[in-house]
Amino acid sequence: MYRHEDGVAESRIGELMDRLHALCDHLPGAVALRRAVDDLQGPLRVAVVGRFGTGRDTVARALRQSYDVSPIGPGDDADDADAWLHVLSGWPRPDDVAAIADLDPRRSLVVLGKADSLGSWPAARDRAAQCTASLGRAVVPVMPLLAVPDLRMDDIDFMAAMAAAGEQVPPMQAEFLDAGGPHQRLQRLSLLRRLDAYGIASALALLRGGPLTAEELAARLHQRSGLDALADPLTEFASLAEQRRVGRVVDELEIIAAQGILRDEIEHILSGSMLSGALT
Repeated sequence: MYRHEDGVAESRIGELMDRLHALCDHLPGAVALRRAVDDLQGPLRVAVVGRFGTGRDTVARALRQSYDVSPIGPGDDADDADAWLHVLSGWPRPDDVAAIADLDPRRSLVVLGKADSLGSWPAARDRAAQCTASLGRAVVPVMPLLAVPDLRMDDIDFMAAMAAAGEQVPPMQAEFLDAGGPHQRLQRLSLLRRLDAYGIASALALLRGGPLTAEELAARLHQRSGLDALADPLTEFASLAEQRRVGRVVDELEIIAAQGILRDEIEHILSGSMLSGALT
């Protein structure tokens, strides 16, 4: 989890990890220590929570593809999570309010997960601001479907033809599905499942500006997803998680040293030149 760009710092981290792993090799029975050491450089574990139907799975998938994190989705064990993302869909309900109140605000974030269903970013931001006022804590609007479109070139060609024909995405899904006749229905249904109406409209608008590859269109859609707004909070969560993980290593080392086992080696690791020096 260490995020140092400086070469000297990276070298110091590498030295520290080598010493810690070597120490664990000399202490095969120190299971808790090895677990804590292995955890030091693991990804941030983010539990994605919220009511059923709020798009939690899509948010988790978008996080996994956009950041160096390990999302914990619905149904998985979130006991060892480093941070929590509570996903709203529309107004906070009483069970949302109760669940959010139980989350540590220093290690959690509330997101409006189906912001695209509101039809525009201004509407999404306005709804998020209203939710913020209601909950008394920040709510970040995101459109996770735009971050994980999973588009192929045949999808691009199909939508490029729609864009060239000047087709607009109607508010009713049935109208969109029927617009191309029976032979296009399955392909249009597939696009709706992956992008929804707002995502398709966004893709058409981008394609009207000129040809794009699947990768280029996916990148442009990702820019419109709002996922970039999660970067700073996730960085803060990672910093706090790093401190807690280092603290667990220190605790385990001090327990072993108190038993008189490899005391000199452990004291050197715990000195400022080793463990403390690895932190910034």
